[in-house]
Amino acid sequence: MTILVVEDEQTDFLLIKHAIEQLNDAYTVLHAEGCREAVRAIHEGPVALALVDILLPDGDGHKITAHLKNHDIPFVMVSSKSMPENVVRSLKSGAEDYIRKPFDIEELAARLECVLRRTPGLSVATDAEPLPGADVLRIDFTPIEHRLLHRLRLGYGTYITSEELIEAVWGRAGLETAKGALRTYISHIRKKLTQAESPLAIVSKWGRGYRLTDADGSEA
Repeated sequence: MTILVVEDEQTDFLLIKHAIEQLNDAYTVLHAEGCREAVRAIHEGPVALALVDILLPDGDGHKITAHLKNHDIPFVMVSSKSMPENVVRSLKSGAEDYIRKPFDIEELAARLECVLRRTPGLSVATDAEPLPGADVLRIDFTPIEHRLLHRLRLGYGTYITSEELIEAVWGRAGLETAKGALRTYISHIRKKLTQAESPLAIVSKWGRGYRLTDADGSEA
């Protein structure tokens, strides 16, 4: 099953992509960065579900909804616009849901699961084990921090290399440019975990990377 994500911000796209993969890693995620690219993808098909950002470089994401409805494709609108009139406009245009930015990756995954469950012909696996470290969901992290933590939670207790973490958040393009940013974000996450008195900690080891573990049993 192919899910189309219409989003020009790379970080937000990667967050959405990861939320979809949480539900079922067999789903194919198709990326369009603007209206014209999205319309072409819709017509080439098949697309089972679409997530559409409203603010796109070549126009308003609502322009795409007529094409989606003509092809009987359910869709979810995603936007930093939080005024009630924006939500109402999207829902009246036929959107299954309206997701506000910045979003929590776990909430996003749960909302998408609801859409998939109630839409005829779509399904989602529901027997996946919950990820460890759910304690972090109550802490106010930025989207990038959530993305890093999610990757660390997927490999809970094992070391994740810097390259793997960078690629999970910034894509392969970040491998040459984001090493300093990674260290900065890890530092911010550690500080927030400490301030929140979380039972979790991020430890690092030269040559191996970072791992999420119990604070009581963490390495120096």
